[in-house]
Amino acid sequence: MGWIPLARASIIMDGVRLPARYRLGEEGEGFYQLMGTFDAYWVLMTLMALGAAQASLEEAISYAKQRTAFGKPIAKFEGVSFKIAEAATEIDAARLLCYRTLWLRHQGMPHTKEAAMGKWFGVEAAERAAYDAIRIHGHVGYSTDYPLEQRLQGYHGPERWC
Repeated sequence: MGWIPLARASIIMDGVRLPARYRLGEEGEGFYQLMGTFDAYWVLMTLMALGAAQASLEEAISYAKQRTAFGKPIAKFEGVSFKIAEAATEIDAARLLCYRTLWLRHQGMPHTKEAAMGKWFGVEAAERAAYDAIRIHGHVGYSTDYPLEQRLQGYHGPERWC
C-alpha cells in the first residue's frame, strides 16, 4: 500500500566540496528553500489524488445509472444519490482550495497554511469518494478487476498520497 511510484532514498555527501558559483541560494538557506517547495508539492500531489477520485466518482455515477434494483436505477435511491452529491461537493471544494493555494503562490503570497489545509482536506475527500464509489458498485467494486480497488490502494499506508 502507499503510492508505489514515489520512491524514497537517502543521499549522504560528507566532505563534498562545491564551487560557490553552483550554489542555488544563500549559504545555510538550503533547508528553508527545500521546505518552501513542499507547499507546492503537497498541492500537486493532492490534485493527483482528486483526479483519481473524480474518475472513481464518474464510474460510480455511470454504474448507478445502469444498475437497477426494485425496478429502477440505484441512482434514484437517496442512499446512493446523496453519496454521489457529497463526493462531488467535497472533490470540488478541495480542488478549489488547491487552486487558491497555487494562486497565492503565483502572487508571491504566503500559502503554507492553505497548502496544509488542501493536503488534509483533499486527501480525505478523495479517500471518501473512492470508498463510496466502491460501496455504490457493491462487491464488484472491491474486486481487483476494477480500477476502483486499485485507486483506493493509493490512499492507504503511512504516506497516503501526500
